[in-house]
Amino acid sequence: IATLETWVKMGAPDPRVETNGAIRLSGMNDKAKAHWLYQPLKVPPVPTGTGATNAIDAFVRTKLAASGLKPSAPADRQTLIRRAYFDLIGLPPTVEEVRAFLADKSPNAWEKVVDGLLASPHYGERWGRHWLDSARYSDTTGVLNGGAKNRFADFRYANAWTYRDWVVSALNADMPYDRFLTAQLAADKLPGAEKDPKQLAALGFLTVGKRFQDNNDQIDERIDTVTKAMLGVTVSCARCHDHPFDPIPTADYYSLHGVFASIDEPESLPVVASATDPEQKADYQKQLDRLLARGKEAYFGYISQQQDVFFQNPGGWLAAACFNPRSKEAADILEKNDLPTALTSRYMLGAIRPNPMSPVLGPLAKLSRTPEAMLTRNWRMVLQRTLASRDGTPVNPLVVRELQSIQPKNFEDIANAYGRLFLRLKPKAEEALDARRNGRAVTGIDAATYQVLEVPFPLPDPARIDSVERLRELASRFQADPRAIGRFPFNEINQLDLTHPGAPGLAMAVEDIDVPRDSRILVRGDRGKPTELVPRRFLECASPGGRTAWTEGSGRLELAKAIVAPNNPLTARVLVNRVWMGHFGQGFVRTPDDLGVQSERPSHPELLDWLAFKFQQEGWSLKKLHKRILMTETYKQSAETNPAFEIKDPQNRMLWRASLHRLDFESIRDSMVALTGKMDPAIGGRPVNITDEPYVYRRSIYGYIDRLFLSDLLTQFDVSNPTAANSGRISTIVPQQALFFLNSPMAIDVARQVTARPEVEKARTEAEKIREIYLILFQRSPKLEEVALGQEFLAGCKTTDTGPSALPTQNNSQRPLFQRPAMAGLALPLAPLLPE
Repeated sequence: IATLETWVKMGAPDPRVETNGAIRLSGMNDKAKAHWLYQPLKVPPVPTGTGATNAIDAFVRTKLAASGLKPSAPADRQTLIRRAYFDLIGLPPTVEEVRAFLADKSPNAWEKVVDGLLASPHYGERWGRHWLDSARYSDTTGVLNGGAKNRFADFRYANAWTYRDWVVSALNADMPYDRFLTAQLAADKLPGAEKDPKQLAALGFLTVGKRFQDNNDQIDERIDTVTKAMLGVTVSCARCHDHPFDPIPTADYYSLHGVFASIDEPESLPVVASATDPEQKADYQKQLDRLLARGKEAYFGYISQQQDVFFQNPGGWLAAACFNPRSKEAADILEKNDLPTALTSRYMLGAIRPNPMSPVLGPLAKLSRTPEAMLTRNWRMVLQRTLASRDGTPVNPLVVRELQSIQPKNFEDIANAYGRLFLRLKPKAEEALDARRNGRAVTGIDAATYQVLEVPFPLPDPARIDSVERLRELASRFQADPRAIGRFPFNEINQLDLTHPGAPGLAMAVEDIDVPRDSRILVRGDRGKPTELVPRRFLECASPGGRTAWTEGSGRLELAKAIVAPNNPLTARVLVNRVWMGHFGQGFVRTPDDLGVQSERPSHPELLDWLAFKFQQEGWSLKKLHKRILMTETYKQSAETNPAFEIKDPQNRMLWRASLHRLDFESIRDSMVALTGKMDPAIGGRPVNITDEPYVYRRSIYGYIDRLFLSDLLTQFDVSNPTAANSGRISTIVPQQALFFLNSPMAIDVARQVTARPEVEKARTEAEKIREIYLILFQRSPKLEEVALGQEFLAGCKTTDTGPSALPTQNNSQRPLFQRPAMAGLALPLAPLLPE
């Protein structure tokens, strides 16, 4: 019913009508264009007469008064400092920090707490995790191989962590948000990129997403992420038709499509982090050299096998290779020559496919397109034209001599002439392969002969196979044959890069292709139905000052500038809404990735626009925005409820009290680690395993995230699914969460370590021990009834079996780090956290 009502309000358009090849739906009507998100920022006057000392409180109190509500009393100082710590750094305060705040009676005591937290390096870890949800961060591709670009790639990203570390560092430095976004789209285009390649790590925003076999799907994934994360609109809905709700035509989608179709990922990635320990670097290089040596042997071993197949009938193979491997012509030639079919033939034909520009096989490729009647009637003239050099590269003299010695009756005779040439050179081919395979120089073979021998299978100098990029370049010739993939140790090289402390950190960068191009609109998203060409340019709904076509390379930098342009009404509103959500549990709009026509109206539209305007005016500073919010009486309210107000505003949309919201997984686990007193304070670094033993003391943001098989522990605590941008996590209450705290060896081990802390062990009585534990866990003393409950529990323990002194652990030491278990996705039993 709701859908039908929406359709009627839209004017009941016929969705089957097509215009210029694109489906015409109703998102382009005037009502959609008038949606509040697409209107310029309005800077309303700050309400007066509310008694508030700052603008935020004035706006909130005006709304409360209009709804017949009043703000709650301030929260006590113990509650307030815990709230700020969890909000800004995701960790609880220590007992000493709470005591210091309680003892500080100065008028700026609260401001000092806020400033100290914003200056903490843990701030970037906390708020960096929020942005990584929007950026769909993961350490894996989400597929079982490398996707369309490279079938030899591992499912794990060896360097996604460099992007994560860049985000943490940028937020800690309070990088202006406009530059923060710009760098993630076009860091390589910004001043200083050549001198300081570290900023290229920001481009991981585009490359850490899921991989697809179809390039259009890959582009769509990036469009979806950019527009949701930065603009808060669902542009990818316009891939197959005009957006059904928002004023985003299909043409605008393909304008962005042209931008991302004009970029590629370089084979050689820039180094942005280097190991400082020379011994670690040396050990890494030693292990890498060993794996490259295995790769060399795999290459030459495979070449040897394929040479044996090729020399069975080189003429037949070359004749078939002139046609599409799946064509009837190729199949007929293979059958006639009794050559292998199916997988073997597809690989062989792909490897030796003649290139018209080749000095060896170029004539064969050209002659394959010549009518047979012309071959027999005017062979000398055809040959003369074929052998004429058009690009300054002469045809190989051995090929010239062979072709001049025949009088073909058909194309098969020409292919057989090539076959005889290769068969005569077979001993030389075997000799050259043996020399290269064993690292010897190839002697006694002239340049013309060597040029012919390298046509079917290149014979590189093993000394030059000194990098993964070079090995991958050679191995790429075998991508048509899946049997070749397992021969090369690329997965082991990736494992080494991902885990070895001496490995360099690389930026998962992108670069513009040589000739950037616009894209054509695809009817219903079908690449087989291209229509009109559209220029690369920004969304019309976010371009109130008009727009022009982009011509600077791919257009990434121009896209970034359009996103952060002061007159773009979307970007600042989206960010302010998310920061507000981070502090109050819900945003002004509760769908942080979609503020479009289908979203609700903001609870406080004037305050949203005022904050967005101030955010831009004050240099796009996130830390200033945080402080502005935390200094308000609205933020400092207690969570005490009021039955009458609950009836009027049960969801607390008017902010008459502080909303209780649950800690996310990272804050839960990090708090548990912090309670042991053994947290590793190091910032950044390679991902670590935080869900299986051996556990580590690192913060949860550094945990390894497998996009395809997200850990059960993470999903049970509502960690964002990294398949797509997801800035607003769901919040569930399920039995597994309680069972984790009751039965998990992780929770039990933390409890052991808390009771083993010096302040607990030194306590003389049970009541004192209970008091110290409460101070560690909650930074407050227990109530009398809580002490009584603790003593009652301890008394019961004395009369029951307390169980074994040590928990059994599962030994995963034989499974390489970040390798999936035999049953992928199986939840492995948890072992004790942080073993001593």
